[in-house]
Amino acid sequence: MRSYPSARRMPLILAVLSLSFWPPTGRDRASSSPETTVDSRIRPGDDFFAYANGAWLETAVIPAGKDRWSVRDEINELSRRQVEAILDDASASSPGSLARKVADFRSALLDSSAIARKGVEPLAPTFMEIDRVADTLALTRLLGATMRADVDPLNFGVYDSSSVLGLSVEHSIHGETTYTAFLVQGGLGLGDRDLYRSFEQGRRYKEHVARILTLAGFDRADQRAESVFQLEAAIAETHATKSASSEDRNADNRWSRADFAREAPGLDWNAFFDAAGLGGQPIVVAWQPSAIRGVAALVASQPLESWKDYLRFHAIDDRASVLPDAFESAASDLHADHRTRAERALAITQSALAGAIGQLYAERYFPPAEKARVRGIITSVAAAFRRHAARASWLSAASREIALAKLDRLYVGIGYPESWEDWTDLRIDPGDAFGNAERVAERSSRHALSRLTRAYDPHEWVLTPQTSGAILIFQQNAYEFAAALLQPPKYDPAASDAAAYGSIGAIIGHDTSHFVDVLGADYEPDGRMRRWWTADDSSGFDAAAEPIVRQFSAYQPLPGLPVDGRLTRTENVADLAGLTAAFEAYRESLGAKASDRDLVRSGDREFFIAFAQAFGAKMTDVGMRAQVATDHAPEMYRMDTVRNLDAWYEAFDVVPGQRLYLAPSERVRVW
Repeated sequence: MRSYPSARRMPLILAVLSLSFWPPTGRDRASSSPETTVDSRIRPGDDFFAYANGAWLETAVIPAGKDRWSVRDEINELSRRQVEAILDDASASSPGSLARKVADFRSALLDSSAIARKGVEPLAPTFMEIDRVADTLALTRLLGATMRADVDPLNFGVYDSSSVLGLSVEHSIHGETTYTAFLVQGGLGLGDRDLYRSFEQGRRYKEHVARILTLAGFDRADQRAESVFQLEAAIAETHATKSASSEDRNADNRWSRADFAREAPGLDWNAFFDAAGLGGQPIVVAWQPSAIRGVAALVASQPLESWKDYLRFHAIDDRASVLPDAFESAASDLHADHRTRAERALAITQSALAGAIGQLYAERYFPPAEKARVRGIITSVAAAFRRHAARASWLSAASREIALAKLDRLYVGIGYPESWEDWTDLRIDPGDAFGNAERVAERSSRHALSRLTRAYDPHEWVLTPQTSGAILIFQQNAYEFAAALLQPPKYDPAASDAAAYGSIGAIIGHDTSHFVDVLGADYEPDGRMRRWWTADDSSGFDAAAEPIVRQFSAYQPLPGLPVDGRLTRTENVADLAGLTAAFEAYRESLGAKASDRDLVRSGDREFFIAFAQAFGAKMTDVGMRAQVATDHAPEMYRMDTVRNLDAWYEAFDVVPGQRLYLAPSERVRVW
């Protein structure tokens, strides 16, 4: 999966508008023609990015403490304010409504007096369960019963659970028609396994554990803290690295009950799975086998009292946000979290009820008419790119057939899911922050388990509408573009079709191409992980893309700092593919109007300017160096992709002698 616009894992991410469904933000760029925001002092053929983004570059300021700022950051900030507005208005909603549930969840988190009155009493049943653990079998059952569905290895790359082991239920990598249960490592209060090797981190963490246990009324806090730390350090030593955890092939670790017993002795796996609600699952994926073996061995070898203190501490620490202020302060101190209670309450609400908020967001900010318009653009751009894929001479005939099948079966989700989740089963009490959090967590696990009894839904969404991003899910052969990212200048509902094709159309074309390029070549049309490119296909792609490698390697943002054309090759080729397909789709949309030369010239200019404005960015030298180290070239060079299209030269009268001019024979074509 790939999240927009970063590489590999695609977890795919501002103005006063005349339309009432968008709130004003203090900028009027989006409601005007793209040509009114250019810097006419610059010749397009010398620096097209600076020309197109003239007004934005003049006014945009990189915030203090940051090394870069972009229109994408502005969209993120706008989306954050939009979600805050939804939550602020939700308290006026009718009792029992979805909005009111969201509002009541947040208000309970803000009611520090009610939380203080209850103290740690809500944890009493949990402490009693832990106290009753008398042997490793009881411990095993408790570990299974308290496992949380808080990981997501394939979609968003979440590889560590708050539980000793975490559960994820998702679509796997072999074109299955059902969902698969994944067991994922977890249980580390410090989060990263390497932190346990630091003396200073260990000292601070032990102090934190002792502080939490003392606040909860436990004696021998320092002794218990040492025991907890040593157990966690032992767990950490068994954890897989982030690099090893990120391999999709981990999904091939499909273990039967007999495999668990043989590969990870020391724990009664039947008892664990029964307690976890997985008793009927004959196969479970062991995402990180070393950690699963490690937990089993530690259950058998470590003192029972160490495990019980570990569980007591995490029962408290994991719920610090719904306990009295002293607990929340302790957690904040450990993690250097300086947010206010109000800020944390907002963030917790946004995370816990993300799906519910997403429904409210879509209803408020992305009307069906805009979804339909974007859908039409996608259909046109995808058809244009398909024609190019069908003619790609560097692909073998068999590979072209697979590529076309992938494109034909590709599911593209726009804005929000086709159907909404039913939240009627969730009870929210405005006076019970602790109970609300428990019910949300229990509901999440219950819903995850219920997926194991259903057929796989190929149109299932993993993004929430308020996430300002897009995502490519190769094992699903699906592409989702969330509503929050469909805002100016990525997509402007007030803009002309020319501008819309140039901005969102080119982005859509870019991401569509990834399904059949070097990234998508590992997955077949049904989502099965299998390399369908042949060695000759790869060689052909390398040869076809070599000119664009040279083109980008010639760019030098800072003295002695060239762009790495080979590192950025895949994304640069996708930019060119997307821009080309979007332009052709736009021209086709003109129909009979294409005979009007003045209209065509004006529209072409808007198209290319909107393309560049969708990626406005400023950065310091430090930010530039950081960007050049990634697989995405700096935005100003990515937008110079226009120099490979003949129509750009005609639209802006670009002639030899201007910096971006390329002779027709030097203009690159890959797809």
